[in-house]
Amino acid sequence: MGILDFDNNRENIWTPPEVTDELIESCWTGIEHNTHKNIERNYLVIFRSTPYIDTIYVEFNDSISDSPTYIKRFTFHDGYIWSYEDEKEFEDKCLRNLCCEYTYSAISEIYNYYSEHYPDWKLKRCYAKGMRLLDHIYNCMKQGTVKEMLYKAGLDELAVNIQDIDEINLLSRKPSELYNGVSIRTLRALNCKYGSRLLSTASNRAFIKELQMKFPDVFEHQLNDAQCQYLNYLIDGDLTVGEVGRLFNAYSNNLVKYWCPSQFFSYIEMEKNIEKAAKELSELKKIDPVYKKYIGKTKFAPVCGDDKLLSLTRYLIHGRKGYDAAIRRSNRKRNDEWQERNNGYVVRYPQTINDFCREAIYMRNCMLTYIDAYIHNDTTILFLRKTDAVNEPFITMEVYKNELQQAYHRFNKECTPEEISWICNYCYRHGISCTYFLPGD
Repeated sequence: MGILDFDNNRENIWTPPEVTDELIESCWTGIEHNTHKNIERNYLVIFRSTPYIDTIYVEFNDSISDSPTYIKRFTFHDGYIWSYEDEKEFEDKCLRNLCCEYTYSAISEIYNYYSEHYPDWKLKRCYAKGMRLLDHIYNCMKQGTVKEMLYKAGLDELAVNIQDIDEINLLSRKPSELYNGVSIRTLRALNCKYGSRLLSTASNRAFIKELQMKFPDVFEHQLNDAQCQYLNYLIDGDLTVGEVGRLFNAYSNNLVKYWCPSQFFSYIEMEKNIEKAAKELSELKKIDPVYKKYIGKTKFAPVCGDDKLLSLTRYLIHGRKGYDAAIRRSNRKRNDEWQERNNGYVVRYPQTINDFCREAIYMRNCMLTYIDAYIHNDTTILFLRKTDAVNEPFITMEVYKNELQQAYHRFNKECTPEEISWICNYCYRHGISCTYFLPGD
């Protein structure tokens, strides 16, 4: 093969015979009687299959009109080449238009006839993509085209989407030369819609060429659209070839079951959330050993429904400064005399959002749910600590409407009689009722 053919000005050595208006009309009237009417209906009626292919394209722009608004004839025959405009129109209206229907019954006859008479064309039986078979046949009849080269190599998806490529080497004699050295094995692995998009730029092709050398197993099997989208996503992320190869091998199997773009985008969004969650958990662990111990080996809990971890990331990572200010404002409205150091114990208010969260996580109680109520002074939380361990949570108390509601140790363990006595004396000193917190209750 010499220079690839982009010239549509060659002289035709065959001319299609004229067709009568009656024949044309019979094509679209048949559609009217046999096919449900949809808005913007498009059909390619194949009225001759052998020894050449003849078709009429008809277009209905609404569901009311009984007559087509546009008619175009496409004939397939050796020695007959369409104009560039006709080729573009067939591509846009038929080949790449997934809504365009056609005469399905004729496709099997066409495939059987041309595969028998022209085995070197290596036709593929496209049960759901009959237009692709016609495009394959046309380019083999035209000869010397990029599409002919790709179709014969079994790269039908790349052929259909060849217009996406940024540049074409007209001296290419095989597909790998057309794609700047990407091997035929890799091209077959990427033979899908998003694989063609991945290969459309010179920079991507150079990256894929290096990737196939260092990670040949990436292209061991046919990749689907989602896997190609993920590969493109990694490349766009400015990762090295080594990083892309390792990440793709780790996660590509997760994408095997995804068959539409929306599923892929959902997967990517989930991956981003997991990555974000992992970073947030790492930040939490650095704030205090209490959080590190609570989180343990958990990696992705915030996206898996752990409400406490979700709250911690909200309070300590995303809104820490605002919550600190809100707690300080709230404390200014409280009785400062309630904070005291007496007889081996210290009582104080939470001073920061970290105070609040640390107490809740260490004590394993539901105190995180009280933050908004505390900020709005609807209730008051008090920390009871031992004077020789003022930073270690000991007993958490709640006072609501000047009434002591609860006082518990870690894991909501009851206080001892001695501790209850001290707490009641504390309440008496500060005019706090403790009716609900008497020994034996």
